Order: sequence, then C-alpha cells, then structure tokens
Amino acid sequence: MSDLIGHGPIRRELWTLAARPDPPHALLLAGPEGLGRTRLAREYAAALNCEARPASLFGPAEPTPPCGGCRPCRLIAAGTHPDVLLLEPGDALCRPRAGESSHERHPNSRDIRICQVRGVIDLVSRYPLEARFRVIVVEPAERLGREAQPALLKTLEEPPPHTVFVLVTAAPEAVSETIRSRCRRIDVRPVPSAELRAALEARGVPPDRAAAIAEAARGRPAAALAYAERPDLLDDRERLAQRCRTLAQASDSARLAHAGELAERYRRDRQLVEAELDSWETFWEGELRAAAAAGDRRAVREALTALRGVAQARADLLANVQPRLAFDLMLLRCGRRTLASNDA
Repeated sequence: MSDLIGHGPIRRELWTLAARPDPPHALLLAGPEGLGRTRLAREYAAALNCEARPASLFGPAEPTPPCGGCRPCRLIAAGTHPDVLLLEPGDALCRPRAGESSHERHPNSRDIRICQVRGVIDLVSRYPLEARFRVIVVEPAERLGREAQPALLKTLEEPPPHTVFVLVTAAPEAVSETIRSRCRRIDVRPVPSAELRAALEARGVPPDRAAAIAEAARGRPAAALAYAERPDLLDDRERLAQRCRTLAQASDSARLAHAGELAERYRRDRQLVEAELDSWETFWEGELRAAAAAGDRRAVREALTALRGVAQARADLLANVQPRLAFDLMLLRCGRRTLASNDA
C-alpha cells in the first residue's frame, strides 16, 4: 500500500506468508500506537487476496507486494471490502444470544464484548462473499473483554480454512497467553529517522522540513504524516518544550489546572494534544539522559516514572478513559522531587 512508510522486513515477511497455500490463521502485530500496524494488517489482507499474486505450492521465489490495482486491492485500500472487517470496541458485529430481546446497543463501549465475538464466530462459519480469505482485524486486541477472549480462543484453536485473524495491540501482555500462543507474533518497531525523512521527501516535503519532522516523529510514521499535513504542530514544539519546563517545576494545583485545559483541548483537537504528549516524552528523555550522565540515580528514577506516566496516559486515552483523569494522573506522576521542593 502506498501510504505505508518503512517496515521493509515485516512487509516482505507478510508477502511471503500470504503467498503460501496455507498461511498462518492468526497474526499478532504488537507495537506502540502510530507505527503503522493497522496499515500492515491491511496490506496483509491485500496480499492474501490480490488477484495478481496467486498462491504457490512452494511459495514465491522472491516476495512481491500486492498489485494495488485489482478489485480486492482497491476495495481493501478504501476500507470497503466486504470480507475485510474490523472488530473494535463498540457494537460492530454485535450478535445477542437467541431470544435475548433486552440486549441494549453499546456504541460507546470501551471493550470488545462477547456479543461481538459471537457475531464474528457466526460470520466466519460461512464462506467469504468474494475474497480468497476473509480477514478479521481485531484492534485494539487488548480491549477484548474477559468473556470475549475465551470465546474467540475457541475459533483460533479450530479456525475455518478461509479466515485469517490479525490482532493489533500496543499491550500484548494484556492479551491472554493462550490467545497469544495461537498467533504468529510480529513486533512492529519504530521506523528509522532516515527512512521517515526519505518518505517525506518523496511526498514533496522540503528536505530541511522533512529532517525536522523525522526527528520530531520519533520513529512513528503516523506522527510524521500528521506533522507534514499540519505544520502548526511542528512549529509549536518550542512553545510546548517551554511549557514542559515550566510545569516540571509547578505545584500540584498548577498541574491539575493544566490537566483540565488539556482535557478540554483534547475534545476539540486530539492531534494538538498528542503533539504535546510528544513534547513531554522528548523533555523527560532529555532529563533522563542528563541524569544518567551525572550519575543521579534519583533523577533517573523520576524521569523513568514520568515517561511511564506519559505512556500510561496514551494507553488510557486509547481505552476511552476520561481524558481529565488520564491527564491528572500523568502530570502528577512527573517530577516528584521538583514538586516536593516547590510545594513545601
């Protein structure tokens, strides 16, 4: 797919797997948000169903990408293929129990529920409408509910021959070990800065701008594309860095007030707030390097705690935790030594 940046070895692995007559029935794509995991899942679906890539008994001599021009490739790229489906929190594919007339819709659910898994099980019992392989993308897989995981496990243990599952997760440890053991795991890692820069230049971004974006994106193609589309996000970095320095020395009350502002802005412009989270990570990584160089173990621990706080805030937001609560916890975890001295 033309919108994918980097991940050359993973893509070649996916092309090779898709060319087998009996491809793996379940993959687990594990890695942080923004690396292109969903795009990789979509490319795998295209490789499985591309009309220009017939399966081979012995596999291809050289892995080749999906053509991008046949009907399956076009529909998958557009997100409209009837046999490539996304299982996500909400009520998509929901199938209540027979006779369960009181079942309420749950479009705002934070989890993937067992009623949705029932819908998937019913769906995969039938042949695909037109694809060689029906592909079910489960994202985020860590949001599979307590009852949903064992229900899905039964299908993963005895998968239909015409169905492939792709589980996408930023927290593989939150997926049950039994489900993970049924999947072929592929770890998706940050893209090197040079690859991001080259991809941006190929999209017409001036070299100097591309280099600055690649550095700010921190290995995440989604962030790089967002910075390229919205230059204001990148231009705001110095102001955000100064805000981080100020808040690192602020009292609890000042931090909580800023958490409220972040929550309000998050409702209006998520990309802008995500750029601020990037700045927090950059700031605390700098603090971590300085503390490590100085041999200050306490400061090292504080910086690591702050970075974990930012990572947890990202995870909480993905899990639909109230933004205000997520930002409160993040800011209160940052720089406890400075807070103690200022609050005294």
